Amino acid sequence: MKKPKLVVGHLMNDRLSVQSVATSKSFDWLKWLEAEELVEFFAELFKLLTRISEGKKDAQALSIFLSEWRETALINSEPDVLADMAEAEQELDAGGGIPWAQVKKEIGL
Repeated sequence: MKKPKLVVGHLMNDRLSVQSVATSKSFDWLKWLEAEELVEFFAELFKLLTRISEGKKDAQALSIFLSEWRETALINSEPDVLADMAEAEQELDAGGGIPWAQVKKEIGL
């Protein structure tokens, strides 16, 4: 089986460089992130790694970060879930749904 690959690129001095990079099988979930999400993922990852190297964050923060992004990717891999989310957003935009204050009151919070 081929190793999963990620195509990465950068623009520097009006020159675009693109390269295919092999990734670990444990990061196969990256394929489910949309292009904009990948950009956000790597931007946040680099910030987090900088903070870890400065001693402002620890490995636990990295573990949580990767776990949260993995969950996002797995949601993206489920077309039915995405369709349900889009339908719910449309319902809310049209004024439907139940206000959070009402939900809290009904469940006794």
